[in-house]
Amino acid sequence: MQVLDDSALLPMNLKHLIWTILLSWCAVAVSHAQCPDFTDLTAPGVTCQYGTTDDPFQNTGIVPGRHTVITQQGTDPNTGGQLPLLPPGESAVVKLGNDNVGSEAEAVTYTISVDIAHSILQVKFAVVFEDPGHPHTVQPRFMVRVLNLDGELIDSCAQYDVSAAYGLEGFESYHGVRYRPWGLMSINLSDYIGQQVKLQFVTYDCGWQGHYGYAYYTASCISNQLTVNNISGNQITVSAPEGFPNYNWDNHTYTNPTTYTLDPGGTAVNCLIVNTVNCYFTLSGFFTSGSGIIIPETGPFYDTICEGDSYHQHYFNLPPQEKVGTYTYRNTFLGTDGEENVITLFLTVLKRYHHIYEHICVGFNYEANGFHIIQPPQGKRSDTLVIPTGGRCDSVVVLHLRVSPPFVLPTVLSGETEVCDAEEYVYAWPNAEGLDTIQWTVPAGVSVMTSIWSSSLRVFFLPEAPNPAILSVNALNGCGSGTQTISVTHNPSYHLFVRDTLCSGNEYHAHGFHLARQDSVGVFTFSEEGFTAKGCDSNSTLQLLVVRNPELTTLAQPEEICSGASTVIHAMGSNSGIYSGALYPPAVNVGDILCTDSSIVKPVDWPAAGKTAMGVIFFVDSTGEHGWAVSLEEHTGLQWCALYSSEDFITLPETTDWEAMYDFDGYGNTQIIRSIPSINEWLTQQEAFPAAWVLDFDNGWYLPSMGQLSVMYGGIIAINNSMQLVNGTPLFDGTSYNKYLWSSTNDNGFYIHCLDNKGHVWATTYNATQNTRGVRSF
Repeated sequence: MQVLDDSALLPMNLKHLIWTILLSWCAVAVSHAQCPDFTDLTAPGVTCQYGTTDDPFQNTGIVPGRHTVITQQGTDPNTGGQLPLLPPGESAVVKLGNDNVGSEAEAVTYTISVDIAHSILQVKFAVVFEDPGHPHTVQPRFMVRVLNLDGELIDSCAQYDVSAAYGLEGFESYHGVRYRPWGLMSINLSDYIGQQVKLQFVTYDCGWQGHYGYAYYTASCISNQLTVNNISGNQITVSAPEGFPNYNWDNHTYTNPTTYTLDPGGTAVNCLIVNTVNCYFTLSGFFTSGSGIIIPETGPFYDTICEGDSYHQHYFNLPPQEKVGTYTYRNTFLGTDGEENVITLFLTVLKRYHHIYEHICVGFNYEANGFHIIQPPQGKRSDTLVIPTGGRCDSVVVLHLRVSPPFVLPTVLSGETEVCDAEEYVYAWPNAEGLDTIQWTVPAGVSVMTSIWSSSLRVFFLPEAPNPAILSVNALNGCGSGTQTISVTHNPSYHLFVRDTLCSGNEYHAHGFHLARQDSVGVFTFSEEGFTAKGCDSNSTLQLLVVRNPELTTLAQPEEICSGASTVIHAMGSNSGIYSGALYPPAVNVGDILCTDSSIVKPVDWPAAGKTAMGVIFFVDSTGEHGWAVSLEEHTGLQWCALYSSEDFITLPETTDWEAMYDFDGYGNTQIIRSIPSINEWLTQQEAFPAAWVLDFDNGWYLPSMGQLSVMYGGIIAINNSMQLVNGTPLFDGTSYNKYLWSSTNDNGFYIHCLDNKGHVWATTYNATQNTRGVRSF
């Protein structure tokens, strides 16, 4: 183009520069939509979603604390203050996710129109992961990608997908946290000028509910053109769009910007640009000094070249063409009046190369397809054979030959043959070089942390794995195949977590702990670390609630009795309840069977004629005759609440984990839950609160409180023995590692307390899907 004489468009020292910018696009632009503000989550075309790691797109809406716009500078505390909240040059970013746990996942999707002048999408992002060392599929994760309107990835280069791991490129570590400082990812969308695409961000917590993952981001749309920075005589300084890690100019420089010496007839400039995920595209320009250049004819032009040839005609400077087919290119000249003049080229690329992929073993000749290669050495090689065709393009046969060594089956696999549960171990096929395929097979209960298709395998053993556990690996390389196994004995590790209560002024001697007199009131944590005879962990953690020692007054009614008679003793005092204790053992015990006629049958007497079981007793009060029973059946995959609102509509009191342990009013909680109206006109109360409404409340069944669940877990052995007798569903039967039971105890309005299969108290979002088990009083 002839250089503009408009100082508003170019600096004065760039006058008389005549230049063109070459872009590769496949359609004429029809939209000049402005790039959106990516920090406006309420703008049209923006969709915020949330759910679990199984489905981040389960629900639509902005969740406070999970979709957050940051406008003030600070530092992220989980990185030790090393990650600033705002990157240089930005006044606002989006924080997607948070440092809560519970298998949460969040997404934000933007629908944008690709502008002819700003078709490079530049994303600034930072990532913070906890790294629990779980299998890759359940690690915390972050993903950014560009999709078409059908939700399909537009190109393998239009995605950045990373999960927590040690040694990630670009990441730093702070204790157990892996974080990526602010970085840039730029994606060329020139092929989509005039079309709409979707930019999507997704964050995932750990899939096993115990660890978090979140990210910060913003984005912008930048120019897709080469820019003239300076001109001095016949020296011109040119820059490509910023934000890419690698620039490869055809003047053999690798910095941005770079300097060219202009030829009298003009100079073609080409820059190969590589983005964060190692994908590339080319921007080109034609620059000439002087004036009076005539704008060339705009065509269209039709031309044909052979595969692998570059193209330098009609002011186009195209790199070698690697794809066969017909492609449309446009070269834009801007005249002194600012008018666009577009040259159009329809370029057909004819097939030239025919690729053949073959394999032989060491010691053999290759004699086929016109090639004669005598006993090539081990490794990979390429050979070409040109066959004249008499047409425009000769045929070039490219042989890709892989030469493998003889297959050798190792006598043993490397790795420990006696291990401890829940610790990581590595097993490997020795001397795996030259193998084509390796596949490991492990039994149930052995958790795989790396790919089963590599020469080494990182695993840890769960208690339910068979003993010994047989790990098997199959390998082949085209010259043979074989299978080898290793037998691993795994020994138990013990990790005990105990909550208990002690009156002040007393020593504590239980669960392997021996503590001196405790005079301070509060919650204290103690740990004991040791090893079993097999060298495996044997660790215990005690969370001890020390309370004031009540002053007791005891009364007997009647105060005087005859020999052989009985009395009732009442104990009362400050900081205490009222206890009425019989002098004889209770008539009902944990594990007894509650029948539909309200009678109770001992397990040793089951089956009993005419009796139908409806529950198993898990708590008996001081009367020895009343308490709580748990239902025989379990309801799976239910949400506690299917509603969403930015307002706190859960009217239950909020509790900490410790306070939740002392909530025993499941019946009262369930009454409150069932009284909460549905704030969604499309959902009934039953649909809005499925965990509470699935139970037969009218006939006495209700959602247990957290304290009731904890008491239930304490009697799990006796309960499950009776469940088997009456064909009920055992508690935490081992069919799912990630199994939780809902309680009726509220955490903070967005989180509800639940119990896991280790007896631990958790809090998870009320719209997660967990299991529900009813209880009743008797």
